[in-house]
Amino acid sequence: MDAQKVISSGIIELYVAGMATEPEVREVEAAIIQYPEVLAAVEEYRKSLEYYVAAQVLPPDNAIKASLLNQINNLEATDTEQTVLSSNMPERPKATLMEETLIQEKRLSWKVVAAAAFVLLIGSVIMNFFYYKKWKDFREYKDKYQALVLSQNSIQSTNDKYRARLDELEQTLNVMEDPAVLKVNMPGTKLKPDAVATVFWNTQNKQVYLKVNNLPEPAADKQYQLWAIVDGKPVDMGVFEMGDTAKLLQKMKVTDKVQMFAVTLENKGGAAQPTLEQMYVAGKLPG
Repeated sequence: MDAQKVISSGIIELYVAGMATEPEVREVEAAIIQYPEVLAAVEEYRKSLEYYVAAQVLPPDNAIKASLLNQINNLEATDTEQTVLSSNMPERPKATLMEETLIQEKRLSWKVVAAAAFVLLIGSVIMNFFYYKKWKDFREYKDKYQALVLSQNSIQSTNDKYRARLDELEQTLNVMEDPAVLKVNMPGTKLKPDAVATVFWNTQNKQVYLKVNNLPEPAADKQYQLWAIVDGKPVDMGVFEMGDTAKLLQKMKVTDKVQMFAVTLENKGGAAQPTLEQMYVAGKLPG
């Protein structure tokens, strides 16, 4: 086992607390000789344990301390007096001696219980410190893991957005480069001279696509609508989106024949007939 495994295994804590088995003791002591970092970890944990135990010790109240000292002094004086008196007293009956023996045994039992309780207290402090350290390490690892998961999810979400955008761009290029597709430029009208939009009309399947080059963002209750002029009459080709939700190339309706295309600004949802005063762009088919 290398140094890092010894340090992270928890055997050092048991070794310092005196709770390690003989094979574990031999393993730690061999690692101390072989690896300086293990020795450093043992010393660090021993100091930490000493600090922790010292922090748990509560200083006795001065009044209680004085009372206990007085009681100890009184007991010592009483024991001395009893020793002098017993030397001058006649031999007691056996029953009295048996009672004293029982009393002494009770006192001895109380001392044993007190010593055992003290040992258990120290053991509890050591184990609490050990498990607290493990719990703290677990919290640190958990926080790092959660941060890593959040970072991974964010990266995955960004990758998904880029992939979707690339797929959309590829589809746009396929439509624009198709030999059967006719490109129709729609420059701005007097209402908005710098406005520009482009229509791509597939002359085989009659599908119409729209690319918004430059159109002002409409009001919340307004929406742009594409029209096809067929035999001098406007034909609705559908409304389209603007802003971040808009695709590079928006799929509109189908038309069999057309002489020109135009875009007007209508109430949200579109209109049955175009509002000519709100025509932003228009363009005839080439040729």
